Amino acid sequence: MNCTEEQLKRDRSAGIKEPSIPNVYLPAMWPVEMHALALDWFKAWRKRRLYRRLLRLSERQLRLRDLSRPLLLAKASTPLRQIVQEQRNGRARR
Repeated sequence: MNCTEEQLKRDRSAGIKEPSIPNVYLPAMWPVEMHALALDWFKAWRKRRLYRRLLRLSERQLRLRDLSRPLLLAKASTPLRQIVQEQRNGRARR
């Protein structure tokens, strides 16, 4: 029986439904910080892509959504690095 099976047995007997994260970093594990970093960049890219897609709408469609073209232009041209930093700052405030 390996370490993870032992942990699962202990967790099941303790009433824990999900497997626990091991206290030891194994070289084959995906670094948690790297995963969070990749997610931040992906979310920023999706947000900027949304702004760029909204720019394709007509003035009437933008008015119906209570959006302004100059604001969308500013947000669509924002560098990804800045969007990622804003997301991290917002998360740190919570």
